[in-house]
Amino acid sequence: MSSKKVYTSKVHVGGSGDKSSTSAEASQSTFPHRNIDRLYCPASTYLCAIGANNQQYHHQEEGQEISSRSPCIPCAYKVSNFDIALDHEFTKLVPNQRPEQCPRSNHDTTIASHDNTCVKDGMMGYKRGMNVLTVGDGDFSFSMAVAKLVVSGDSGMVVATSYEDLPTLQRVYPAFDDTLNALKNYSTRNIIGFKVDATQLQKTLPRNVIQSNIKFQRICWNFPCTAIGKGQDGQNAAMEENKELVRNFMINALQFLDEKCGEIHMCHKTKPPYNQWKLETVAMEAINKNGNLLDFGYKGRLVFDKSNLPPYSPRKALDRKSFPHHDACVYVFGFSSAGSTIPNNEEAIDFEKLDVTTVIPVTTRLIESVRTIHLQLATYRRELKCNGKKRQPKNKSESNPSKGQKQRKRK
Repeated sequence: MSSKKVYTSKVHVGGSGDKSSTSAEASQSTFPHRNIDRLYCPASTYLCAIGANNQQYHHQEEGQEISSRSPCIPCAYKVSNFDIALDHEFTKLVPNQRPEQCPRSNHDTTIASHDNTCVKDGMMGYKRGMNVLTVGDGDFSFSMAVAKLVVSGDSGMVVATSYEDLPTLQRVYPAFDDTLNALKNYSTRNIIGFKVDATQLQKTLPRNVIQSNIKFQRICWNFPCTAIGKGQDGQNAAMEENKELVRNFMINALQFLDEKCGEIHMCHKTKPPYNQWKLETVAMEAINKNGNLLDFGYKGRLVFDKSNLPPYSPRKALDRKSFPHHDACVYVFGFSSAGSTIPNNEEAIDFEKLDVTTVIPVTTRLIESVRTIHLQLATYRRELKCNGKKRQPKNKSESNPSKGQKQRKRK
């Protein structure tokens, strides 16, 4: 008779409104972890990582019935950025999985789908009615994802732009025409621009954008890099060029930003060599050099989670292939105002009643909660496997006693 065991993943995690406590927490950690300075996370990603909102399921393991909430391994790596150099124990027991293994990737992510029920108002800092400019979008799947978040009735729009021309994008991305048509059909207010240079926006943006004097609440560039060979973006040899690219983009974007609540979002990987860019410092160098804006600054980093942005899939430059991005963060720059992507008052966050759109600070305690849940489950499963092997019969006669008895009687 099989026994039933319930594996629960409920761990209480509190936040701290005192940012100075971050360094103190880091010094008390029992294991080395990622840099958590001004690092935040969508609650949806954290809740998925610990299995809090995931579908409960039952399965058999070595004769025991297990009931669990399936804590998500890809989301655990997004939140905590576990690395073999920092945490060999975790990466050995809980190896990372492909992002498609996230249970939230099962919803309808088809390009043509007008269903936006899987995206919530306020997710990743995008709200209904916003005007958003995307630059350097490869296959326009990111622009489509943003359109589902901000377009509502007669308000909200996306100006989707690419550095490449239309024939190039059609050649590189087989489904590009489908995405382009879906983006146009989603709202007649959406505007498409080709051969748009992020460092020359005034000259290269579509004329109707310039003439309408549109101001944007969000200006976004994911994984910025200089225009170099296919799939070779972001290499060390081009680091200084990329830094200058970021500086010039910031100056150009600022003039199109809504001064009341505008933010510039740049998403990038944080593992070497990308962490050597020091994106937050380089970006603000350009702003300060061209006149210090007291009300504008670096707000923090937000853990990137593509499951919050269907149907977006990051791809290499001029290449249909994707790339590992569990370490990626969205660097947020903007004016000091209400409605920021990064929370202004961390003390007001109720960790017992988290909404999926809430942005929470990543602390040592939060990382430890994710780590503990996954290590406990991995250890438990390993023990079940070992115990199952011990229970296995040593030879055929033991596995079938009646047969062995018959053989002895014949002798």
